[in-house]
Amino acid sequence: MSITLVAYPMAFLINPEDAKNEKLHLASDETVTNKTVATQNLKKIRVLTNITYQEVQYLMSQLGCPEQRMDIPFILNTGLRVQWVNYGKYVVANLTGNFDSESLQVFGEQFFAELDKIANRNVRIIDSNEYFYYQYDTSYQKVPEIYAALKKEGATEIFSTTNDEVVANLNGQSVKYFKDGDQKTFTLEVEQKVTILNIGVSGAVQGTNITYGLTNLKIQTNIKPEELRGYLKEANYLFYAADCQTPLKNSDATLNWVLKNGYYTAEFSGQNNAAITKEAEIIFRKLNIAAGRDLRLINDTFTAVYTYTTNYTDKGTLLNTLYEHGAEEIQENGEEVSCKLFGMEMIYYKKDGSNGYTLDVTQVSDKAECEDLINDLDEEYGLNIQEMTYNKIKERLEQENMRLESETVMEDNSIVLTIDV
Repeated sequence: MSITLVAYPMAFLINPEDAKNEKLHLASDETVTNKTVATQNLKKIRVLTNITYQEVQYLMSQLGCPEQRMDIPFILNTGLRVQWVNYGKYVVANLTGNFDSESLQVFGEQFFAELDKIANRNVRIIDSNEYFYYQYDTSYQKVPEIYAALKKEGATEIFSTTNDEVVANLNGQSVKYFKDGDQKTFTLEVEQKVTILNIGVSGAVQGTNITYGLTNLKIQTNIKPEELRGYLKEANYLFYAADCQTPLKNSDATLNWVLKNGYYTAEFSGQNNAAITKEAEIIFRKLNIAAGRDLRLINDTFTAVYTYTTNYTDKGTLLNTLYEHGAEEIQENGEEVSCKLFGMEMIYYKKDGSNGYTLDVTQVSDKAECEDLINDLDEEYGLNIQEMTYNKIKERLEQENMRLESETVMEDNSIVLTIDV
């Protein structure tokens, strides 16, 4: 008997050093289906999002839905019904419709693909994960019936809540039975969490199963303290002196003004690459007109710091990737790595409590070229991680006395290993 492993260069969700400890098993072992779920009808999909309440009306209008009260479901031309519900600082999407389970999932995926394009980000990413909750109709009317079924299927961590809900872990998934309103039978909700790997991204690829790329943009200015409020007023922007902040008009990005050495630095932050750069371009175009000069020039030089999030976690692989790409003046200071590459200065560092590196880039003469470079580094880093993981898996095979029948490198650089067990 043989099993097949597929290794993708950009899709490792484990540390390469841990690969040798991973259990090897048949792919069919991963497809054990919750029997209760399989025999019921899917009626709703609940999806967590990073969409704010203020964004909903605009996003839905771009999909042809008129503005309306938020307690009323939006109906798309496919028949998909979308009910938005507040969930902390963001909203949750409840998807329903008068079609079968497969169509509900297909139309739901199409809906979110369109939202990603409009918002220019993956709107389902929450801390590098996507969370889906599938709700099914069941015939259970009493809690003991649910307990008996769960125990029969091998569920663990079964317990009841004060609201007569039953929660458990079944085949590695969190499940919950509850009654919605006055319904007579229980609804089954199954959680599916998808972990998304982001290595470092640009706006060009924002919104395709990745976390955010550009998170901060700092622009040094020649604006003096006595000038800022007047220029902002003439450009029709406000200035809140208490927190040195200016509300922006076209997104939920944030602009803070930081005074250093007698001049202000504009610090933009947010979760959307395109929104940050767009806001910077708009406000400085208006401010420059108000001031009659380019406020971004310091000694005839435009200085900006572009900050990107990455999932680079391995310092050795990062250094190797930079060397391979021709980086110069590479320096290490603890976990910090700095270098120069194609005229740009790059500093990789880890923020407090973060396992992944953050990247600051300065001396950027062409932002598009900068993002192309980051994409190239991503690809090389991914290939290096792939090679390390591949070698660790082979070590593991030798320890288990398993024979490698064949290995094939595919067009997308994935490696297919067929193992004789």
